[in-house]
Amino acid sequence: MKRISFLLSCTYALLSLADVFFSFTDISSWRYITKPLLMPALMLLLWLETGRSNVFTKLVFLALACSWAGDISLMFTGYFIYGLFFFLAAHIFYLVSILQIKGQKGILQFQPLFALPILVYLVLLLSLLSGFLDKLKIPVFVYGIVICSFWAAAMNLFWKTDRHTASLFFFGSLQFVLSDSLLAVNRFVYPYYLLPGLVMATYCSAQFLLTRAAISYNKKI
Repeated sequence: MKRISFLLSCTYALLSLADVFFSFTDISSWRYITKPLLMPALMLLLWLETGRSNVFTKLVFLALACSWAGDISLMFTGYFIYGLFFFLAAHIFYLVSILQIKGQKGILQFQPLFALPILVYLVLLLSLLSGFLDKLKIPVFVYGIVICSFWAAAMNLFWKTDRHTASLFFFGSLQFVLSDSLLAVNRFVYPYYLLPGLVMATYCSAQFLLTRAAISYNKKI
């Protein structure tokens, strides 16, 4: 089983590197092969490593499934709003999964001062995007609030679970926020040829870290 999991992790790494490479080049048509395979590899890895049907694992699995649907949607012109919806659902599933980790003092074990930089970042980002969103302003604002809530909840895990699991969740959510921020800037503010590759690099890393975080937590329950 460990060998299969290792091979799956290597396969995901190779698919990620290939997809990032194709994002930087003029042969992006190959991404129609690499990108749809990313999330199924992680879903299979999660299933093999945990083999559990608890609520936490199901929520993370649903987050990965929604991310896969979002990946497919964003590959086609005119389907951005569908991709936004699927990734919004993914972040909600991730957020709810993290809230399952109650720690010794329950769900209200929260350190608000550490969430202040996240709030500042959210306000600055939405202020930057606001003049470029038109009809998408409300959906993007809601999306920004949800993903930053997910980021804050992941930061809060340092007071609720072991440092290794908390670090994986935190850096995974951080890179997801960075990936989505770069995507938003590239789409709405200033398209730049390097940004699609950077979006995918941070996105692939984020999803892998979050999957490993879920596996790590499952081993402790």
